Amino acid sequence: MSDDAPAHRLGLALCRLGSALVGTLTLATAAWATPPDKSRLDLVDPFLGTSGDGNVFPGVSLPFGFIQVSPDTGPGSGAAGYKFHKPIRGFSQQHISGMGGPLYGHIALLPITGDLGQPSQLVSSGKSEEAAGPGYYQVRLAPWDVKVALTATRHVALHRHTFPVHAESRVVINVGHVLYGTEKSWSSAQPVGGELRVDAARREVTGHMTYQGARSSKRSWKVYFVAQLDTAPESFGSWDDSGKPQGGSGAVNGKEIGAYLNFKTTAGQVVHSKLALSYQSLEQARSYIQQEAPGWDFNAAHAQAREVWKTALDTISVEGGSEDQQRQFYTALYRLHLTPNDWSRERPARYDDQPYYENILCLWDTFRTVNPLLTLIQPKVQADIVNTLLNYYRFDGWTGDAHSAYHFEHVQNGSSADVVMADAYVKKLPGIDWKLAYQAIRKNAFVDHNPEADYRPEHGRFRLDDYRRYGYVPTDISSYRAVQGVSRTLEYVHNDASVLTLAREFGSAADVAELERRQLWYRHLWDPSVSFMRGKRRDGSWHTPFDPVKEETGPQYYEGHAWTWSWHVPHDVQGLINLLGGNRPFVDKLSRAVEHHYEAYNEPGMLQTFMFVHAGRPDLTQYYSRKALSYFSSRTDGLPGNDDSATTSAWLIWAMLGIYPNAGQDYYYIGSPSFTKATLKLGNGRELVIKAPAASVDNKYVGAARLDGKTWPQAWLRHQHISAGAELHLQMQSRPGGWGAYRPPPSISSPTQ
Repeated sequence: MSDDAPAHRLGLALCRLGSALVGTLTLATAAWATPPDKSRLDLVDPFLGTSGDGNVFPGVSLPFGFIQVSPDTGPGSGAAGYKFHKPIRGFSQQHISGMGGPLYGHIALLPITGDLGQPSQLVSSGKSEEAAGPGYYQVRLAPWDVKVALTATRHVALHRHTFPVHAESRVVINVGHVLYGTEKSWSSAQPVGGELRVDAARREVTGHMTYQGARSSKRSWKVYFVAQLDTAPESFGSWDDSGKPQGGSGAVNGKEIGAYLNFKTTAGQVVHSKLALSYQSLEQARSYIQQEAPGWDFNAAHAQAREVWKTALDTISVEGGSEDQQRQFYTALYRLHLTPNDWSRERPARYDDQPYYENILCLWDTFRTVNPLLTLIQPKVQADIVNTLLNYYRFDGWTGDAHSAYHFEHVQNGSSADVVMADAYVKKLPGIDWKLAYQAIRKNAFVDHNPEADYRPEHGRFRLDDYRRYGYVPTDISSYRAVQGVSRTLEYVHNDASVLTLAREFGSAADVAELERRQLWYRHLWDPSVSFMRGKRRDGSWHTPFDPVKEETGPQYYEGHAWTWSWHVPHDVQGLINLLGGNRPFVDKLSRAVEHHYEAYNEPGMLQTFMFVHAGRPDLTQYYSRKALSYFSSRTDGLPGNDDSATTSAWLIWAMLGIYPNAGQDYYYIGSPSFTKATLKLGNGRELVIKAPAASVDNKYVGAARLDGKTWPQAWLRHQHISAGAELHLQMQSRPGGWGAYRPPPSISSPTQ
C-alpha cells in the first residue's frame, strides 16, 4: 500500500466500517454517532512520520491522556515502537510520541488464530485495511485474518477484535512486553518481575510488572493492570520465563510472562477487551474501567473520543492553503496534544491535590515551540505543567529538565525550566506562585550539586561552579565524555537571562547583579579570528583542533557544530550582530548558515530563520521560513526528524501560521503565513485572527501589515498586543519590499522600549 493510499484516511475507513461499529451496550457517558462529514479531525493523519525519523505512533490517546494504545513493530522501530512498513507484534497500552529513546510499551494484547508457538514471540506476517484518526485505529492482521480496532478513554484502552470462523481463536496478553523487547540499550526498559492471574469466571486477567532502566537511569517502576473481556473464554493458559504455553494455568510469576484466552468463533464474531493501567494499585486500575467504560459500546467510546479531539483541534482553525498543507497542520496540532500527560489521578501521595503532569520529555526541546504555543491556546494545561515543575522542586528538590514514570530523566545541556518559567512569567500566565518559581530556578542558577562522580540530572546544571569561576564551561574541565563546553555555556547564559527576568522582582540585588553579568558571558566564547563560538580550555586558550562543520556531541558542541551553535544568543541577538560587525555581515553569514546548515527539526537552530528580523531583513525570514517547510510533507516519511514531544510539529505550526516566539521573552516574529486565514482561540474567550488573503506559494512576502485596523510597520509583536484578542492583517506579495525593516525586536544590547 502506498504512502498516500486511501486506507490511511479515517474518513474513508469509516465508510468501510459500516454497521461493524454498532455497539451492544451503553457507555456511562452519552453516545454520539460518528459524523459522516469530513472535518479537520479527518485531516489528521497519525501515520504521517511513522516511516521516517519522527518516532511517532499511530495509535489512540485523548489529549494529554494517560493511556496511549498503539501497535508495536518490535526492535528497530524507533522510540515510539512503530514503523509503518514493519510487521505488528502486539498492541500495548502506553507510548510517548516523538521521543529520542524507547520507553513503556506496557502490557500488549494480540489476537490470533491457530498455533501459539512461543507466545511472546508472535508476529504478524502482513497487514491490510490499516487506518487511523483522532480516537481511532484499525488494521487487519495476516495470517490470522483478525481485524483489530482501538479507541480509548482518558485511562482505559478499548480493543475490538473481529475473528474469522475458527476453533482456536485467541487473545494473547503479553505482560512482559516492552518496546524493545530484551534488546538492551542506554534507553530501553526491561521487565524485571511481576505476576498475573486469570479469573475466567469474571472474564478478567489482572497482575503487575516492575520495569527497570530506560533513559540512562537505574530507576524502576511498577505497573498494575486489569484486562476485562465481554466474552467468556472456552479455555485459557499462561506462560512463564521459559516461554512455553501451559494450558489451564491461571497464575504465573516472572519477568517474561503472559496469558492467553481461547475462543471458538463464528465468522465476524467480535470479542471486546478493556484494559486499564495504574502505577498506584490494582484497585485504581479497576476503578478507571468502572468510571470511564463500564459498558461495551465501542462505537460510543470512539464517538466520545472524537468529540474530545474536536474541542482540542478547534483551538486553531485555518482556511486556504492546499489540502496537503492542512493535513500537515492539523496532524501537527494533534501531536501537540499527545504529551506531556495528565497523571493527576496517578500523582504520588506527597503531591496531595497538586497538578501532576508526567512524561515531560524534555524541556530542552519543548521550551522553544511547544510551551509557548500551549500558553496561547491551552493556557490551563501550560499552567499545570509549570506548577508540576514547581512541585518537582517542592517535593523532590529540583525542577529537572525531563521526567517520566515518577523519575527525573536524562538531561540535555542547560536548565531549560528557567526559560519555561520566564516565558510564562512575561506572558502573565495565571495561577502560578512566582515567588516559588524564582526560588526553583534560582537554585538551578546558583547551586552546584553534581560533581562528575555523581552527575545526576535532578541535580541541576553540569559543573555549574566551574562555569561561574571561568565565565564559561571549559572543554578540558572534566573527563566526562561529552563536556559540550560551547553548547552548555550558551545554554547557561540563556538560562541566566531567563532567571534574571524573575530576579528583578523577586531576587536580591546581588542575584540581579551577578545574573546581569552572566547573561553576557556568551562573548567569552566568541573567537573573532574565525567568527564562530568556539570552545576554551581552563587556561583561556582556544580548543583545538577547530573545524566549524564537524558535527559532534563531545568537548565543544551538542547535536551540531559551530555553524549550528554560533547563533544561540536568543536573548541578545543585537549583541551577536555587534560581534559580527553589523547588520550586513550578520545577514551574510546567517544566510550561509541557513542555506547550508539549517535543519528545522534540530532544536539548537530552530530560531535561525527568524533572526533576520533583528537585522532589518524580515523578507529573508519570510523566504527561508517558507523554504524550510519543504522539509515536511504529509507522507509517512513527512517528518524530517525526531518530533521530540511535538517540538518539530509545533515549529511547523508556528511557521505555517506566520508568527514565531522567542521563548522566554514576550514577543513574536512575523513570518510568512501559509494560509489565507487562521483563528487561534486563546483560552480566555478571545481570538487572535491572522488574515493573509493573498497568501500563496508565490506570494510569500509581506508588503504591509495592520494590527486591529492600524498600520503596523514592524515585523514583530509583543504578547500584550495579541493576548486580549487581535486581528493581524498581512498584505502578501510575490516580491520582497521594505516592510518591517523599521525597529528591531528587543535585545539586551539595544532594548526596544
